[in-house]
Amino acid sequence: MTDLTRAPGASRLDLKAGTARHAVRHARWHSVFVRYLRHFIIAGCTLVVLAVGFLIFFNPFRQLQKNLSSTAVGLKGTVVTLSTPKMRGIRQNGAPFELTGASGTQDILNPSIVNLAGVDAKVGLDDRTTARITSLSGIYDSTRNYVWLNHNVRIKNDDAGYDMFTQKAEMDFASGKMITDTPVKLLLSGGSVVNADHMTISDNGHKISFLGHVHSLIDPSDANTGATPPAEAQP
Repeated sequence: MTDLTRAPGASRLDLKAGTARHAVRHARWHSVFVRYLRHFIIAGCTLVVLAVGFLIFFNPFRQLQKNLSSTAVGLKGTVVTLSTPKMRGIRQNGAPFELTGASGTQDILNPSIVNLAGVDAKVGLDDRTTARITSLSGIYDSTRNYVWLNHNVRIKNDDAGYDMFTQKAEMDFASGKMITDTPVKLLLSGGSVVNADHMTISDNGHKISFLGHVHSLIDPSDANTGATPPAEAQP
């Protein structure tokens, strides 16, 4: 018969000392990993819950103006990105205006301001004509219906027969007032040309003032186009 009696001091599992130390280290590392993984899962779930709560109770897209539409809307941090944003409104004289951008951004912390690239606007005037305004970029304030136009500003009215060029301009859509402090060039359809350092349009478009160094070449044929040469020039 086989003697199954263990010798005194014999181990039930005969493991080498190195193997035992490795097993202990592995078990200890596994415990640490499981503990941190548990904390990571809890933190991740908490962040997801907070994000969902933020979107429900503080929906950033809810901050978009009611008169603003866009073909696509995205969110980067606190900035809402807009594709072909379009704003519409009514001026004090009852005529409509429309402001469109190739793209735009809006900070949800300051939702009344829209930064635009590729500005294209249409403004109805008292004489029932429409002026088209374009620029490379602009900033629109919805609380004031006010726009700042930057870089290659052009204001064209085919019905009234004028085409104006400048680099920067500010325009109040409600009152029709416009100011530019950069050199301006005005072309009338009959061939008249007016150059000035600055220009202001007031009285809902009825009064135009050219300021600074003013140079003009007036063609009498413009008197029959409906485009009236400037009434006043100021030094």
